[in-house]
Parts: sequence; structure tokens; C-alpha cells
Amino acid sequence: MPHRRPATLAAAAAFLLCTTASAATSTASSQNYAHLVLVEGDSRCTAERVEVDAAPPASVAVDADRIDFDCSGTTWFAFKSDIAFAFDDAAGTATAEDVRIAATKFGVTCTYKASRVTLEREGTGREYRGGPIGAGKVGGSFLCPGSVNLDSAEVVFHR
Repeated sequence: MPHRRPATLAAAAAFLLCTTASAATSTASSQNYAHLVLVEGDSRCTAERVEVDAAPPASVAVDADRIDFDCSGTTWFAFKSDIAFAFDDAAGTATAEDVRIAATKFGVTCTYKASRVTLEREGTGREYRGGPIGAGKVGGSFLCPGSVNLDSAEVVFHR
């Protein structure tokens, strides 16, 4: 009587390899990310494919160190703290409780904080827009205005 155990082990190993490869592909393709756009006057800053820790409607945290804006115009932006978005699908909103951002214009960097920033959902997807967004000064030289308004912000979540 022939011994069939090696063939069974080989089949099990092949199944395990295929399952593992499929899971790795699934994990890689399901990575959550966001696109961000900030606009103020003639300045526009965009960050593409920023990795985030979850997908809406779960709360989403954005690591400020992962955001690398590509800016045009006279003002350049950088987030100075991580951002946590909470979603209210019934109201169609995404809200960040505290947002700290640095703006550099003509070589002067000023840091501002906005509280309870709420963006409105556009359509049925995960595109959120809002503005103007007011913020108060929390750092920078005497040349920095005490408060500013960001004309608009946009965040689009993908998975």
C-alpha cells in the first residue's frame, strides 16, 4: 500500500502559501489613505496618499509626520500635531477636535490652532470639504496675525 502522507503535506503547504499570498495582497490593497487640500488666498497645498490608521465611519487618526504637502503660492502649510477625525454619517460630517498648523509666508512661520473643525460630506462617498476655518495664534513672532482664516480644506478618504 503506497504512503500518501508527503503528498498531503505538499498540498497543505501549497494551500497555506496561496492563502498567505492572497492575504498579503488583500492587506496591501486595503491600506487606508487620504488626500488633503488646504487653500488660503493664492496658496494651495496638497498631500496625496497619506496613510491613515482606519477608514470611516470608524475614527481616523492622521499622523502629522506622514503629511508632506506640495504647495504653490506664497503660503506653505505643515501640520504641527496629529489629527483625529470622528464621523457623524447621519449629519454627513467629519470633525477634528484640535488642529494645529504652521503657516510660512515670506519666511515667517506662524502656528495656529483651530478647535472643533467640521467638514461637510459631499455626495455619498468619503469626500469632506469646509471653510472658511478660523484659527487663533499659538506661536510665532510678533509679525504673525493673532488669528487667521483658512479659505477651505478638503479631505478625501480611500481604502
